[in-house]
Amino acid sequence: MSLSLHRLLESLLDAFDPGAVLPHYKPSVVGFLVPAPHKESWSLRLDDDGVALLPGLAEAEIVVQAPLDVFERGLTPGQPWDIWTGTNIVGYGSPGDSALLSRVLGAFHIAIDGRRVDVRQPRAAAYFAMPLRHPAGENVFGMRRAAPAPLPDYDPDRLPGLVADDHPGWVAAYDYAWETAFANLRQPAPESGFVSNFIDTAFNECTFLWDSCFMTMFGRYGTHVFPFIGTLDNFYVKQHPDGFICREINTDTGEDRFTPHDARSTGPNVFAWAEWLHYQFTGDRARLETVFPVLVAYHHWLRDWRTWPGGGLWTSGLGSGMDNQSRVPDSQWHHRHHTWVDATMQQALNCRLLGQIGAIVGQTAYNAGLEAEYRALEAFVNARLWNEATGFYHDVGPDGAPSPVKTVGAYWGLLAGIVPDDRARRLIAHLDDPATFRRPHRVPSQSADSPGYRNDGGYWLGGVWSPTNYMVLHGLLAHGAPELAHAIACEHVDRVARVFAETGTLWENYAPEFPGPSRPAKPNFVGWTGLSAIGIPIEFAIGLRRESDGALAWDIRLAERHGVVRYPLRSGQQADLLCERRAGPDEPPRLRVRTPERLTLRAQWAGGAGAWDLDPGEHTLAPGG
Repeated sequence: MSLSLHRLLESLLDAFDPGAVLPHYKPSVVGFLVPAPHKESWSLRLDDDGVALLPGLAEAEIVVQAPLDVFERGLTPGQPWDIWTGTNIVGYGSPGDSALLSRVLGAFHIAIDGRRVDVRQPRAAAYFAMPLRHPAGENVFGMRRAAPAPLPDYDPDRLPGLVADDHPGWVAAYDYAWETAFANLRQPAPESGFVSNFIDTAFNECTFLWDSCFMTMFGRYGTHVFPFIGTLDNFYVKQHPDGFICREINTDTGEDRFTPHDARSTGPNVFAWAEWLHYQFTGDRARLETVFPVLVAYHHWLRDWRTWPGGGLWTSGLGSGMDNQSRVPDSQWHHRHHTWVDATMQQALNCRLLGQIGAIVGQTAYNAGLEAEYRALEAFVNARLWNEATGFYHDVGPDGAPSPVKTVGAYWGLLAGIVPDDRARRLIAHLDDPATFRRPHRVPSQSADSPGYRNDGGYWLGGVWSPTNYMVLHGLLAHGAPELAHAIACEHVDRVARVFAETGTLWENYAPEFPGPSRPAKPNFVGWTGLSAIGIPIEFAIGLRRESDGALAWDIRLAERHGVVRYPLRSGQQADLLCERRAGPDEPPRLRVRTPERLTLRAQWAGGAGAWDLDPGEHTLAPGG
């Protein structure tokens, strides 16, 4: 029978010496984890007079992660163990931790170097130390070491090509976005502790949490050339033992920019959404399994530290990602004791996504708790944040009064699935109301009838932003409003392309009332504006979307010749999908498809739908002919 971590620890129990146990005021638990592909985890619980072998890591105060051969050499009674070589230790971050390790291993006469961490040094691992919070001990990204591959050059012939015969401006902005994105690819700096090549946020000297998440969403279409999703690995490797992940990390030094309990320190909670979209596109179950404990631990941190007693969540202007909105007074750096609608809805969305991910990777132990949390958040949002007079969800102050501002952040509720149908109709109607969100460029970040709204955008006082538009479009799909999603997408892509034609660049955000960038806005921003030039055109203007089962769904609404060539399939191969020009949107489409492998295609158009299981080769599909 081959050696396993369980057998190794079982044999270790024979060497337990009660006389070697140092007294302590409570039991001590050390976990041991062997990573995939032979993933296994067990814990040793030491009391004053006994030791027990426990499955899993739920009780562990420190977790030692290593390949099995490292444990085989180190867990040898009577021999010293250089425990700092070949391992990753999670939860070691305060002076007493080395004593805990020594107490448990010393009971088996295994001596270790009980080194201490100087908590006074800002760059020490202990600087923000908090106790280990399960399942952060299962985060294995700390075992990785940077071995950066060469960065690929921009090569349009290896990337999907956008086809929109009547919209050459869309195509020009699309090509520019890819070229700029590839110019922003980076390798980890030697002192950063990052473990993956990544796409730089291109804003300042830091890499940003929610920018990075949204960049992976258009990066999915180039994952066969560059693994954009690896950008998030550099956040996961920096997760604290209690689950915290800072929203802004210095790209050169790898240092967190904020301490955990600064109201600006983290958020928005969109890691799970980014990973879920990546999984739908690639079918990469192994990655889901690896990131799952990271996402759960981060979710638990937000639940534990960002929730008011009544059940809603708080953040700040910077923590929400929408820095200077007028929704909560003087809140760029502080929560002002408000309940924030977007933070609360994002937590609900995260509950739903983590439940789905857990079911896929076979880790359903958290699902009952996640479902209960989801239902509580759903009830809270609809009881406390809905305003019947405005037909909208609002932030709520400490006195229970709603904010007078309608923020685009309220549309996270559609994506989270917590908005009842009757309220969804009213919420969605605001997107078509010129008095609120239907401005010349939709969707402004706060409504035109909100105090503080600026017609030049004023950053988040009305600016139109790629990430929030992308969220709104997905929310509309979730609530059965594809026509409106298509209309908003085409308007938005038209405006972005027009400004690109006039200025030669893509911008961080756009003015809601006239063609042009918001004031302020950074140029050459790819950055998440790649969503407006790549993701939104493909998914909502052209209408090609990947479904969870790997099939392609095509929502055909344009009359011009349109489609995508070199569309990436899960296997890494590419397909061409084109719809010929039609006299109008009511005419049945004529589709030309070239696929190198079997492909399921489901299409719908005005008045019709079709589904095909296509063999490798070239196909002409004329469902109305």
